Parts: sequence; structure tokens; C-alpha cells
Amino acid sequence: MSSYFRVVPEGTLPSPAAAEDKFAGGVWQAEILTRQKPDGLRGHRFAYAPGGRSNWHVHTGEQALIVVAGHGLIQWEGLDEPRELQPGDWVHVEPGVPHWHGATDDSVFVHLAVTATGETEWGDPVR
Repeated sequence: MSSYFRVVPEGTLPSPAAAEDKFAGGVWQAEILTRQKPDGLRGHRFAYAPGGRSNWHVHTGEQALIVVAGHGLIQWEGLDEPRELQPGDWVHVEPGVPHWHGATDDSVFVHLAVTATGETEWGDPVR
């Protein structure tokens, strides 16, 4: 039965710097759940230094963000100003909607990202 389940202890997760061509201002990414089949579920933890941001990007499948610490921002295409996020908030990211997320200028920000399917297409840095 254990072959159907996997427990990933928090203390075992390396958290290297996220790719500089996709994130700016100090962001660290831990890969928690790797795909077990093509187009399968995956999970990451992102930690942002104050002011850290992702570039604009689009997911081809659904994603959920779960805020676990600090204060963050998210903005999607068509939203005039970023919306603030705080611990306990969940965000359902619809496929095909350009968006970015990151920390406020005065707080760290940590969120989990659970991606159901698909890929991420990366765009320009946040201005």
C-alpha cells in the first residue's frame, strides 16, 4: 500500500533560488511534489523576500495558491491594481489568464502552489 502514498517531510526539502529569468528580488523555490505521470499534479513552495516578484506568466492548466506566511500581492490581466493576500487565503488560478504574484515591499511572502495539470508559459518582468 505504501507505493500509492508519499510523505515529504518539511525538513528534507532543499529551497534553491528560483530562476532569475522568471523571478526577481529574491525568491526561493522548493519542489515538494513531482509529477508521477505525464501532465500530472505537482506542488511547490515559494518564499519571497520583501518586494520579490514572479514575472507575468500563464498556466495552461489549473493551479491553486495557498498563502502560508507574510503578505503578498497578485494581479491578473484586467485587474487595475494588485490585490493583497494574507495567510489562509486561497487563489484559484484559471488556465490562460496572465498574472503575477509576489511579496509586498514590507513583508516576506510564502505560498504553496499546487498545479493540477499543464505547463507554465513565462512572460515579462513586472514593471
